[in-house]
Amino acid sequence: MNIRFETQVAEKLSIHEAIFLGWLQFNYARTPIKTDELEQIFSFWKDELLYKVLLRLEERKIIEVRRNLEDFCIFTINPTAYQAQTGLTLEADSNLRGSEPLLDDNLKKHLKRFQGTDSILNKKLSQLIKEDTEALLLYAQEEGLTAEVANVSFDKFLHYVASNPDRFWNSDLVAYWRFWVSNNKEKVQTEAKNNGTGKRAAIERSVQSAANSWLKKKAQDPQLYKSVKITHE
Repeated sequence: MNIRFETQVAEKLSIHEAIFLGWLQFNYARTPIKTDELEQIFSFWKDELLYKVLLRLEERKIIEVRRNLEDFCIFTINPTAYQAQTGLTLEADSNLRGSEPLLDDNLKKHLKRFQGTDSILNKKLSQLIKEDTEALLLYAQEEGLTAEVANVSFDKFLHYVASNPDRFWNSDLVAYWRFWVSNNKEKVQTEAKNNGTGKRAAIERSVQSAANSWLKKKAQDPQLYKSVKITHE
């Protein structure tokens, strides 16, 4: 593989950072990439050097790295920081995010299943996964769930909503996720700690009760239970 890089970047930063930024600009497909695949691409470096380069570029705010629990990453160059620290302007599309969402294997399976039919609810769930996954998981973490528990809870949420199309086909799924997190965060944390030892049935009953309560209140006052859609850059 031929990696192009700017000599001015090497002068302003370092040869290693210039090489990595050159790969991002001219070779990287802006799609999720596994950590071990990244190590293979830069096999001419020791792994320690690769991660030092990544760390330095993140500290400089020149790159942003989005990661998930399965070691997938998406890289983005910050054009403002890049220009300020190198004196160069990025090509027009160099700072675009990847067109694919950063999904783990489990969410990819959900997405494939939902895209398998053209029902209204499955279309909404497909759109939710593709456009809002990161924002929804971030919301759960801001509410106190760990990243791992948030992922487990989101998986249960998708299963539950998909299995009740008559209830949720016309619902605001973002609002229901916020309600789900608020009403179940202590229970899913307990379930994760106990690893399913005897409390699953009680939790599932609680989920059912929470769903019934939310839908009933939404029917009584739809405006009160419709949230502003979560968005992210």
